[in-house]
Amino acid sequence: MSLRHERVRYFIFLLAPLILSAYTHLWNPLGFPSIHIDEAHYMRRAMLVIQGMGPQESAASGYPRTYDHPYFGQIFLGSVLRLIGYPDILNPSSDQESIESLHMVPRLLMGILAIVDTLLVFKIAERRYGMTVALIASVLFAVMPMSWILRRVYLDTILMPLMLSSILFAVYLKPKDILTKNAEETKRKIGQGTLILLSGIFLGLAIYTKVPVFVMMPLVGSLVFFNSKKRLKSLGIWLMPVILIPLLWPLYSVVAGQTDLWVEWVLWQTERNRPLSISLTNFFQIDPLITIIGIAGFIWTGLKKDFFPLIWVVPFLIFSYFIGWVQYFHLIVIFPAFCIASAILINSLQKFMVQRFRTWQRNKIFSQGIFLMIAIFGIIISSVLINSDVNSSYYKIYASIAKNIPDISNVNEKQNANVTVIGSHWWVWDSYWITKLVLNKDHELIDPHFDPNFKLPVTTNNVIFIDDKIFLDSISKNVRSNNLLHIRQLHDESRIISTFFDNVTSHDNGIYPNNIFSIMILNENHPMGEVVIRSGSN
Repeated sequence: MSLRHERVRYFIFLLAPLILSAYTHLWNPLGFPSIHIDEAHYMRRAMLVIQGMGPQESAASGYPRTYDHPYFGQIFLGSVLRLIGYPDILNPSSDQESIESLHMVPRLLMGILAIVDTLLVFKIAERRYGMTVALIASVLFAVMPMSWILRRVYLDTILMPLMLSSILFAVYLKPKDILTKNAEETKRKIGQGTLILLSGIFLGLAIYTKVPVFVMMPLVGSLVFFNSKKRLKSLGIWLMPVILIPLLWPLYSVVAGQTDLWVEWVLWQTERNRPLSISLTNFFQIDPLITIIGIAGFIWTGLKKDFFPLIWVVPFLIFSYFIGWVQYFHLIVIFPAFCIASAILINSLQKFMVQRFRTWQRNKIFSQGIFLMIAIFGIIISSVLINSDVNSSYYKIYASIAKNIPDISNVNEKQNANVTVIGSHWWVWDSYWITKLVLNKDHELIDPHFDPNFKLPVTTNNVIFIDDKIFLDSISKNVRSNNLLHIRQLHDESRIISTFFDNVTSHDNGIYPNNIFSIMILNENHPMGEVVIRSGSN
């Protein structure tokens, strides 16, 4: 095969998964997946960065859990959004179209990061296992149902390219005898020390985004140690940024005199209870095929004494088991390992079939039958999901809330500017980053999630209630509080402005893949059923 044909083949192999990834991660970002409360938290913190309020959210902003995560995620998100002129470039308003645009931009950014992830998975697999495994692994990563998690504005989505970049730079350190010509040329140009340092920096930044990703240290550290000439020295160079960069987070709390807050909320993260077994069950329910093939791939690679995929997964699972708080979307950091292990197994099976049957030898497309069937399955299931609309009612609710909070910049509305928004944790904080930080509509919040005994009084002239089952249950509790009695009275005297119905629940018919919507509802405490916006006076 000529050099020109090799380049064309390589380009096709590389372009195919990227095109598929662009489809699965950029198509219909507003409609699917459902908006998650964590997305609002990260957007609120990004908006504070955009407004020059510093990297670490202050309790003065109203949200008490200030040190629940390091702040590189909001620095990155806020910096990129500010670079493109967000949100001013959208001329934001209280209209539904404007609310949708405000959600569209960050979700498109997450989709672009997912495409970068696909490229990195391809390059990692290519350097270690060759072109065929790279193609299979990256296509699986692009199209299998589990990848929809990367469409959300999560810290896990932001840290993924950082983590994969760290692994890729470490993979480039392979000894000469098993390097491809291109890889050896790249290694010679960049230099081993630079590769080691870059690997450490990127993993340090990933940990600086979300601490639990430190469990990737055994994987990347072993690659650096065993693939370097001066092993201990190389490991020391690599460890410096891995340790020092995340230390900026607790150091910030010391400088700010908030060490007590840092300790309080770090311990709070470890005290929550959601066992790993539930999330692993959800992983299987979301993507049963990649789970089964991936586990078989881990066994196969283990038998071949290739422990690369296993070292990627096992430390994470052990840590998650003992930490006791795991959501299904936290497992996305081991999803690339499932794709790579699956690709190795599929490639081995296809080689065996080609050697065993003459028909497979004659027909190249038929020889890739196993891979093609799995890829088509993934595309179909992902297409069903990403063409769903589960958020339209949410955008209408946000717009209704925003329209009913007066604009203090409008002289005619200043007299009605004192407003308290009262509702379940989901709605008051989901809308806050838009109403307060984008539209600059000043208002107070009362959230029964943070104030279950209703210690906060209503001090404003006007009140907006966001009724759903969760909120109505909270104000029906037998709590000794004069404030609660007053809130009940205000609620009874308020008038209905608008009524909406949650359209996440309506998509769950119990049949795969629509059962994924029930996973969202049960795990994410989605408000279900009717949502009513009410207005009252104090």
